[in-house]
Formats: sequence, structure tokens, C-alpha cells
Amino acid sequence: MKQKLREQAERNRSSMEAEARDLLARALEQGGVIPPPRNAAEMRKRLEAVRGIWKDRYGSKSTEEWMKEIRGDD
Repeated sequence: MKQKLREQAERNRSSMEAEARDLLARALEQGGVIPPPRNAAEMRKRLEAVRGIWKDRYGSKSTEEWMKEIRGDD
């Protein structure tokens, strides 16, 4: 996401910070903000949707494995 933001900022001849502010402002104006989950099931569904991203990018470790490593759990 950071690389895409950098590239978009370059195309628009602006800084990454200015580009991020502009994107957020436009999303808010258009009502594009993601609403909070309505219940626990919806929250689990959203978490499952992003869980695989960690595995694909960071050595096939799950989010739980990464958190254990960061915390120093055995």
C-alpha cells in the first residue's frame, strides 16, 4: 500500500503525506468510510479476509505466530 501511495503521489506531483490527506478527505466526502462491524461474526469475517496477507508476505507465519514472536512468548 505504501508503494502504491508513493507512486500515486509521484504521478500527482505531491508528497505522500499530501496524497494521503487528499485520499482520506475524498473518501470522507463520498461516504467511503468503512462502518464498524455490526457484530462479532462480522468482525471475525473481516479478520479472516486479511489474515492470509501475513502468511503470503512474511514467511508463511500466521498473525498469531507473529504476535507470539513479537511478544517473546514461548
